[in-house]
Amino acid sequence: MNTDTVLSGNLKDFGLVEILQIVELGGMTGAIHLKQSTGRMGILYFNEGKLANASELDPGALALGDVLQQLGMTTYHHIEEAYAQQLQDPLGKRIGERLVMMNVITEQQLREALRMKTLWTARELSMWADGHYEFIASASVQKLLPYGETSLDIEVVRATMEMVRYSDEWQELTNVLPQGMRTMLQLAPSIPYAMRFDIRSLELFTHVNLYRRVRRIASALRRPELDVARELGQLAQQRFLVAVYQEAQQQNGSKVRLPDPAEKLRLENFELLNLISRMEQEWETKHSPTDQLSTMVMFINWTMDALAETCRVNGVDLDPQTLHSLMVNENLWHMGSYEFHVDHNHIDVENFTALCYEILNGDIKKAAGFYDEASMVLQRLLSCIFEMINSRVANPRERIENQDVWEAMFEQFALQRGEA
Repeated sequence: MNTDTVLSGNLKDFGLVEILQIVELGGMTGAIHLKQSTGRMGILYFNEGKLANASELDPGALALGDVLQQLGMTTYHHIEEAYAQQLQDPLGKRIGERLVMMNVITEQQLREALRMKTLWTARELSMWADGHYEFIASASVQKLLPYGETSLDIEVVRATMEMVRYSDEWQELTNVLPQGMRTMLQLAPSIPYAMRFDIRSLELFTHVNLYRRVRRIASALRRPELDVARELGQLAQQRFLVAVYQEAQQQNGSKVRLPDPAEKLRLENFELLNLISRMEQEWETKHSPTDQLSTMVMFINWTMDALAETCRVNGVDLDPQTLHSLMVNENLWHMGSYEFHVDHNHIDVENFTALCYEILNGDIKKAAGFYDEASMVLQRLLSCIFEMINSRVANPRERIENQDVWEAMFEQFALQRGEA
């Protein structure tokens, strides 16, 4: 996939609003990659000059679950239930899709929440006064977007208006909420005079005790975080609340923590290069059609083993039905009347090999059709697994590099029965 850095510089010299306007005017497709010296990162994706998505790589970043709660669409308990399902099945549906399947939210509500999350994330990133920016151009935004998401195509003028309005709001709030939505608060040690508080203020005090951070307080109250920040800011200005100073933690390299449990679903440490090297060595020894098809099945099993090990390192147990569910979802669980035998994320190689020997040693026309279908299904399945794994890599440049390596490997795996 062809990519190119066409814009780069420091946010001190050029603000994010101006950068977005250049992207819009140029009708550009790609991603703006932002990075601060602490290691904190943000990414804005664009499709032909429109904002496709936005994400921030930080433990305190805005998550879809926060937005859904703050818009009053669902509760913390439903979100936790969806998260628990996804931790067992990292290649399956995402949180929003699971909530739709659970009849907790509608498709329309999910799309509204995703758009709101993108706009709210973009306005947060626009507050960065310092940091490096780099625009990575791409022929297809779909290859850049994480988790297989579709482009939201939000007009840039809508995003920049939100950014400017947000900046104006925080000019007054930043003195009392110095770390924005991540600001940790506590009740003032003492109030020097008698006060009578309304119910709303008492509710805020209670939630400050329980949740501390502005964003978490807003999610628990099921109200938009900017509205809650305004009210908390007023109480802080009146010295009923005090911001607790927290030093920004230096991150090591590109390994930036995400909000839990999203951190557990990251697959940067998936051993892709080792896996591909092992596959290439094995492939060189396979020459007959039967051996090649059987080896492709073995590669699928190897990939699932590597995924299970990565999940284990992340503290997650991979659901034993993950491969079978993926095959069913992608309609790759059978070839004609033959159904793959799948158990604990492994396809039965011996059973499939026996089928290959039976058909490929029989009628030539039937064998040719079987070979073409089998090679197509197996390559598609292996590609689906890779795409699902690669979409869980947070850094877009790393995803692009993985894609290039994977596609180069598939050129070697080209199954051509005429040559075999």
